[in-house]
Amino acid sequence: SYFCTIFSSFTSKLVRSRALSVSSRSDSLSEFFDAPQNWGVVSVKSGRPWRIEELRRKSASDLHNLWYILLKERNMLMTMEEEHWRRLERMPNPERFEKVEESMENILKVVEERDRAICELERGEWVGPKEVEAVDQLGRPVTRLTEEHLEPQVAGRSSQAEDEKMWGAWTLRYLRREREKQLRAQREAARVQRFERLQAWRRRVMNISDEDTFERPQTTVAAKTT
Repeated sequence: SYFCTIFSSFTSKLVRSRALSVSSRSDSLSEFFDAPQNWGVVSVKSGRPWRIEELRRKSASDLHNLWYILLKERNMLMTMEEEHWRRLERMPNPERFEKVEESMENILKVVEERDRAICELERGEWVGPKEVEAVDQLGRPVTRLTEEHLEPQVAGRSSQAEDEKMWGAWTLRYLRREREKQLRAQREAARVQRFERLQAWRRRVMNISDEDTFERPQTTVAAKTT
């Protein structure tokens, strides 16, 4: 009777704790598929993505719950995309992927803003990834983000050997052609700017409207034959 009393009290506590659950637990594979009423339809109604201004007003727990809701939605969309591809059918409203990804990116931005504010308040600086000016293996100046490494970057023999492999006749040819391409792009941009300034000056001095053009009228085929 003693063990029966303990078991009954334990089951009653378990039932009471289960009654406090706010969401139903479902471990079936149906969560990876869309609702049955959306099967075979041409379009599915979907809302807009979450904005950063809206996410900033939410607490950390709300953002955590919203992240897993979006994660389940993304998994469901990926499953439905694969199923539609297997059946050679068109998936309705594939832009839902972009909306879910945009919402998740906005959540990451809000969390990073809060982490940055807390870190600057406690330590005085941001300890996360920073943009720094660096040089790549070809010697070109680049801007990259700092990242953690298991071992410090030391200019040893291995790194020197890797750098020597990157340099050669082909490297110089590549850098020369890349520089020529950049110079051609700069000259083309300067030519377009000069042409636009000349057009603006002609419109201002000659009082020409926007409908008029400075191009020579094209001759027709009939005029050429005659």
